[in-house]
Amino acid sequence: MAFLSVLIALLIEQLKPLGRGSAVYRLRQSLADVAARNFDAGRPHHGVAAWFIAVLAPALITLAIYLVALHYSLLLALAWNVAVLYFTLGFRQFSHYFTDIQDALNHNDNAAARSLLKQWKALDTVDMSASDVTQQTIEHALVSVQRYVLGVFFWFILPIGPAGAVLYRLSDYVAGKWSQADSEASPALRSFAQKAFDLLDWVPARLTAIGYAIVGNFEDAIDVWRGYSQLWANHNTGVMLASAAGAVGIRLGATAAAAPAAPTEPGWTQESERGEPGLGGPGGQTAAMPGAIPQPAHLRNVVGLVWRSVLLWMLLLAMLSVVSWVS
Repeated sequence: MAFLSVLIALLIEQLKPLGRGSAVYRLRQSLADVAARNFDAGRPHHGVAAWFIAVLAPALITLAIYLVALHYSLLLALAWNVAVLYFTLGFRQFSHYFTDIQDALNHNDNAAARSLLKQWKALDTVDMSASDVTQQTIEHALVSVQRYVLGVFFWFILPIGPAGAVLYRLSDYVAGKWSQADSEASPALRSFAQKAFDLLDWVPARLTAIGYAIVGNFEDAIDVWRGYSQLWANHNTGVMLASAAGAVGIRLGATAAAAPAAPTEPGWTQESERGEPGLGGPGGQTAAMPGAIPQPAHLRNVVGLVWRSVLLWMLLLAMLSVVSWVS
């Protein structure tokens, strides 16, 4: 049933993408605001309580509805799975930015590409070249694929089913929302929310990295993963992006922050550490990373890598479903 649920949800999402102004998104935002406002008093246990209300409580409600539906009808449980996945899983929740940026770069309209990237991620894109825009787009797109697709895959196929998908997506949402500069969340709440999501994403991120290595250049993906994942302050993001970079033979690191330890690659030098965090480029943190400097043509390669990875996990999910039905 898991395979059918994912397949149907993806097909529906391709035909009718979910808008950002949907009632479910507004409910998610309101719940996070209420939890932070009423339970966040600045102490660690207050952060746990706020996170429980905003993330764990909806996941438990989702699980309860699933178990009741499964008790009465397998089709009813399937319908509930599809409904939950429709709101938590899907490419179309972010892919329109990627597609529009790709089209602009292919038509040599760098100004439009910079404007679209700024709309998407609120970055200062004024002085970005086409290569800079491409690199930023690739990294943000790969992170979005993890958060909206591959990470949800992993948590959905666990025994808790749709509750896992809700747990993962809401955990990602509140970690981002409460860490924003204009957020009134206390440091304790911000820290707990981020640590909780990092814990939930630890295994999915590494499975994603393994998937990229399998469907791409395996040896280079593993080498770059081992040597350069430390460029990113968030290790989950680092292993995923480093593996993808090696898999398609490009140089990433535009979204990297200063790493606490130097990569183990022999080519790393102190000169590589200089440069403004988050920019990359010549003289920045990506200078020593192997691979070609990203160009607009590489966007298609990254799309192919992502789709092959998704097909790989769908195939594995189908095989698991067949084994489950047979047994």
